[in-house]
Amino acid sequence: MSSSIIISWDESADKKVKSSDDKDLGKVQNVTKDYIQTKEGAVLKKSYFIPKYYVQGYDGDSIWVSLRKDDVKERFERENPPEDISEFETPDYMQRRESIKKQYPEFDNNIPRYTPIPGASSGGATTTVATPSTTRVNVPWEKVKGKKVKSSDDKDLGKVEDTAPHYVEVKEGLIGKKSYFIPKHNINYFDGDNLHTSLTKDEIKSKYERDSPPSESEIQTQYLEQKNKIESEQPQSLHGVPFMASESGVTSRSDLTGEELNIEWAEVIHKHVRAADNVDMGDVERVGNEFIVVRQGVAKVHLYYIPKVCISNYDGSSLYLNVPSDFVRSRFEKESEPTTEEIRALAEEAGEGKGRDAAKEEDKP
Repeated sequence: MSSSIIISWDESADKKVKSSDDKDLGKVQNVTKDYIQTKEGAVLKKSYFIPKYYVQGYDGDSIWVSLRKDDVKERFERENPPEDISEFETPDYMQRRESIKKQYPEFDNNIPRYTPIPGASSGGATTTVATPSTTRVNVPWEKVKGKKVKSSDDKDLGKVEDTAPHYVEVKEGLIGKKSYFIPKHNINYFDGDNLHTSLTKDEIKSKYERDSPPSESEIQTQYLEQKNKIESEQPQSLHGVPFMASESGVTSRSDLTGEELNIEWAEVIHKHVRAADNVDMGDVERVGNEFIVVRQGVAKVHLYYIPKVCISNYDGSSLYLNVPSDFVRSRFEKESEPTTEEIRALAEEAGEGKGRDAAKEEDKP
């Protein structure tokens, strides 16, 4: 890949375009003041008309947009240019446009330099086993059917045959197939190709290899007891990303009923983040096992690794933090991804800071 440079929109013709999940969207065919048109494929070409302010930048090789390929296909794949540009004008898009204009006044003329996130998957081969904290969360459980499964010691377990409320059924082999009924709480993460479990292959074979699904009584004991034990040791708000079902997610409060809801972590990717003092900290770039990564800025990029315990609410448009912007900038901005121990230390420090602030408020006359 060539070195990252800033190019004008006029120079973007025929440049490759990539989605946020590192998938090809074809090449730039046309650029207007409102969108870029890309074409994918050699024979049956697909056209995507992508609003310009979803473009994140150019890395010297490809132009990156802030949407996953499935989102682009669903929203912007069409045969002809849009007749009414107002369909782009969603609240999120308008807010994104205003934010980018402030951060990068030259956006109408030039495509910013794109800075990859340290530790994010590049889609290439790797010689080491990825950890849960480096993964993105993109899919609900029903969409992992047919995906390959790997044990914690990086051995193949087969493919997902089916999913149930508390487990996934995995089948290995072609003729004498073996079935594993693996509890969902033992699935660490999905990397786009494989589901990764928290157990070795030997542990899975000894605990969960069987000919038929677990009975209701087994689910109520063996499965749920182990799930409760794990959650008591690691609170759900810290490691809930892989569940992607009713168990997982960030807390939101319904405007109609006032009741608390659980939103899947996948839904908050690319949503805005606001600190406790209502300062805009950027957009969620990806979700790790115990933290979210927030990207702020276009010309000068800041990356904040924010522990999930610092999230207080989600209103459908923005995530709200329980720590102020100064704390986010001073403690959570990192040049490379912190270790699990560092994230937990930051979470503890944030908790202590909130305690001190609360004590100050109580001491006020």
